[in-house]
Amino acid sequence: MKRILVPIDFSENSVFALQVAVELSNQLHSALRIIHVQTGQKYAPEFLGDNPESRLMGQAGQWLEHLIERFSGDYRVYNGEFDYKIREGNVVREINNQARYDDASLIVVGTHGVSGVEDKWLGSNAYRLVSHAPCPVLTIRKEMKWESPHKILLPLDDNKLTRKIVPIVTGFAKLLKAGIEIIALQKKSKWLIPGRSDIYAKQAERYIKSNTDLDVNIVPFRWGGQAKNILELAHNKSATVIAIHLNKSIHPFESFFRPFANELLNISDIPVLVVPVKE
Repeated sequence: MKRILVPIDFSENSVFALQVAVELSNQLHSALRIIHVQTGQKYAPEFLGDNPESRLMGQAGQWLEHLIERFSGDYRVYNGEFDYKIREGNVVREINNQARYDDASLIVVGTHGVSGVEDKWLGSNAYRLVSHAPCPVLTIRKEMKWESPHKILLPLDDNKLTRKIVPIVTGFAKLLKAGIEIIALQKKSKWLIPGRSDIYAKQAERYIKSNTDLDVNIVPFRWGGQAKNILELAHNKSATVIAIHLNKSIHPFESFFRPFANELLNISDIPVLVVPVKE
């Protein structure tokens, strides 16, 4: 059975991510697991409000059981598994190790963007999590909308690796019954091979149309590599998800610095689906 993994730090963002993951689990008919990584720092669950007695009484296991009880009525997978796991150590390492152990299909994580909140570990580790994840990661926070009808913005550049995410994004779109806007990115560079991103976009369109009955369009777009331009385009196209690839390079130092992806995750007010690809 496929499994969706949801990291929980007891913030409202992580609880909202769980809410979205429950819906996706129902659509995917998958198991659902929530994970909390203990780091020695104590967290008072935001979802408890201002009740100081409740804040003092609970331990991580009790709060996780509380969340499962709270959302179990919404989880409707026949013979499905909805449970939790507590690990200790480095947050990013332990979440990704659990994802590998579970052979997870998707990680749904609540993030804090540029709100300035750094005391919650998902806020400071979100980019490192997606940089090292063994599976696609959907980043989301409570201010974002998650409702039908969905439309996915799929930017494709001139790098041949960009095509590797098309089958995964197509499957995700089928899950959501979402339309897809393929963006053929035409970078402002004299070294760009003319038409390569357009060719990749056409290939993606043929793949999607041959495997689904979803609406799909191609939009040529000249840009300078800035995430804010992609975000502005997503708003103009009424996209509800932005899907991007993150290159897991064979060069170790390259995997630590991806300016575009990092910037987009920080500024986006639209959920971002990050799909890891390897050279």
